[in-house]
Amino acid sequence: MTNGFPAASDQKFDDISVGQTFELERSFSAQDVLAFAALSGDYSPLHVDREYAAGTEFGAQVVHGVLLASLFSQLVGMRVPGKHALYLGQDLSFRRPVLIDETVRAVAKVVGKSDATRTLVLNTEIRSADDKVIVMGTAKVKVRDDSRAAQRVSSTVSIPFDSGRRVALVTGASRGMGAQIAKTLAKKGFAVAVNYFRSADRAHNVVHEIELDGGVAFAVQADVRDAESVSALFVQVVETLGPPQVLVNSAVGEFINRPINDLRWADFVAHMEYQVKAALQLCQGAYPHMKSAGGGVIVNILSQVTAGVPATGMADYVSAKNALMGLSKAMAAEWAEDMIRVNMVSPGLTRTEMTEHYQERAFKMEAARTPLKRIATPADVASAVAYLVGEEASFLTGVNLFVTGGQVML
Repeated sequence: MTNGFPAASDQKFDDISVGQTFELERSFSAQDVLAFAALSGDYSPLHVDREYAAGTEFGAQVVHGVLLASLFSQLVGMRVPGKHALYLGQDLSFRRPVLIDETVRAVAKVVGKSDATRTLVLNTEIRSADDKVIVMGTAKVKVRDDSRAAQRVSSTVSIPFDSGRRVALVTGASRGMGAQIAKTLAKKGFAVAVNYFRSADRAHNVVHEIELDGGVAFAVQADVRDAESVSALFVQVVETLGPPQVLVNSAVGEFINRPINDLRWADFVAHMEYQVKAALQLCQGAYPHMKSAGGGVIVNILSQVTAGVPATGMADYVSAKNALMGLSKAMAAEWAEDMIRVNMVSPGLTRTEMTEHYQERAFKMEAARTPLKRIATPADVASAVAYLVGEEASFLTGVNLFVTGGQVML
């Protein structure tokens, strides 16, 4: 006990290893729920009214979801790392409700460490007594250094500063095209910020590959659809690597083939959030850094669907990609005076996680009707991006480069 309170763990950054798991069990009583309702102001009868809750589909009072998530705060503040913790972020997905007095188990697994920023990435879950996932998410935690020596250091960045370093931010870089683009730019000498949303393990694997190859990179979590998350993303990139001169927007949401008559407006909005809103926010975030540096390059990843006749069952995706093409051209025209070039890359069918559900026959048919007799690879797309951000393409802006093996000839 410290000053009458339970003592928090005193783990330092070097004490914690990737793969470590921390757990605790807890149930929440009716009194706990009432206390949280008083604190949060959420007096929904589903939580606090026994008679009302008994008549719902749940049959009893439900614990507030955010109260459940407070178990992650307990794990971070008391266990991993404990007293030196500074919570930087947490995303949450709620899978099923928890009733009052139901015992649950909260788990935090260390899946990533950044020496550059002294941060941990934790996979966080709350599971039921029968081991079903109730809440899941990813946490980012800074491990503070409380020593006086650390207080005299003006920067927390341990990646050596290089004023001549070229910095690239690649979104959606934990897998597929984004991962290959990040690795290719690193080979070209860029220090790369590898952005991811939920796939922390994959993102840190990409960083590890880059570092093994002699490059500089770090993984940075952000939901690019959220303005505050994007702002925090740029703060971390600038503090860790420096201002980005290159931005590649390759983040994409889930894609499901549906005929137009089965689509809702919400399906279009979901694609617009990733393809247009996210790209706009990221470009606006990069703009002041590029302008102050005397210029920069933005590459937006589009699709072959922006030319010719699109495949059926893709109206929401096609609409969003075409909207992004229009936005890219508008930015290219408006920001040219600031020496910021905005270009696009439109791949044909490419074998990635996004298309892994396609039947092999689809890939073979596409290859057969392609003049170069194969489908595109992530490396093809990454090479096109590397060209557009290089000096060789310094007089190109507003260009949509089709990586289709000859299917699109403009």
